[in-house]
Amino acid sequence: MKVETNQQSASPEMLSLMGYSIASEAGQIKKGIDLCIKAISMNPLNTDHYLLLGRIYLLANKKDQAIKIFLKGLKIHNDSRISRELKLLGNRRTPPFSSLPRTHVLNRVTGKILNTLKLR
Repeated sequence: MKVETNQQSASPEMLSLMGYSIASEAGQIKKGIDLCIKAISMNPLNTDHYLLLGRIYLLANKKDQAIKIFLKGLKIHNDSRISRELKLLGNRRTPPFSSLPRTHVLNRVTGKILNTLKLR
């Protein structure tokens, strides 16, 4: 299914919504990403664009890119919808001792202590 859009007269909000719709409903991931990136370039302070672009990256199984976009959106404004997406993804911090495996007892205990002291 090919979806045509009139990008010249569309607002940034409309572009990002069209991008997400095209990606999720028609499977045109590349086109959806392009539309959301264009929306961000037109209005970089609207966190809706980052939310929708991140969701498109998740549809494309590009979790790392989705997390990067979500974090960029959070830097602009603390949007609860973006925070919820990140929480659902289980975004982990790096272990305290990166040279050891995440499951090593030293990493687990140190991580719990740092979290309890609110140092992480």
